[in-house]
Amino acid sequence: MSPSLPSGGRALSPSGLQGLGMRLSLKLPYIGDRKREQVVKNYFAGVNEKDKEKIAACFADNNVISDVMGTKKGALVEADGKFMADRVGDFLAAHPDAKVMFREGAEPRCTRGTNWVWCHWYEEGSWSGESLGIKPDGSPLDVQGHTRFYVGDEGKIEKVVVFRTFSAWELAAAGRKDVF
Repeated sequence: MSPSLPSGGRALSPSGLQGLGMRLSLKLPYIGDRKREQVVKNYFAGVNEKDKEKIAACFADNNVISDVMGTKKGALVEADGKFMADRVGDFLAAHPDAKVMFREGAEPRCTRGTNWVWCHWYEEGSWSGESLGIKPDGSPLDVQGHTRFYVGDEGKIEKVVVFRTFSAWELAAAGRKDVF
């Protein structure tokens, strides 16, 4: 017999709800648009601070990245936070004065009601450092892109889709197996 409620009604168990055609499902709480945006802002802050641990902490263990203009032509690449942080670290070694900024009105914004955060960013600096055995040529860093980040309910980036231009160092490194 089901326990009585103070109102005189009866409490239903989860199996009782199923008997009424209802399902009881547990789902992680919705973390909110602003928190998703903050995860992406933390990623870019890690880039500007050259903090690989901060960068890695923004990513889930299993990520899928699609660099649409990259050497793999948008093919999905699986990566973890360490790989992403190492890849950014290689870039920052080549461009130690790199600074990421956002186009006016295009800072990280969540597409309302979804897990996707998008932004339009640009980087300035110069190719003044050696990275992956490639010597610098001193060329200016003038790249920009539009990126969409899927931030899961655990508050970690799970998917990245990026359309962007490339630095001279990235073009020199293209074709290497350790660079995507």
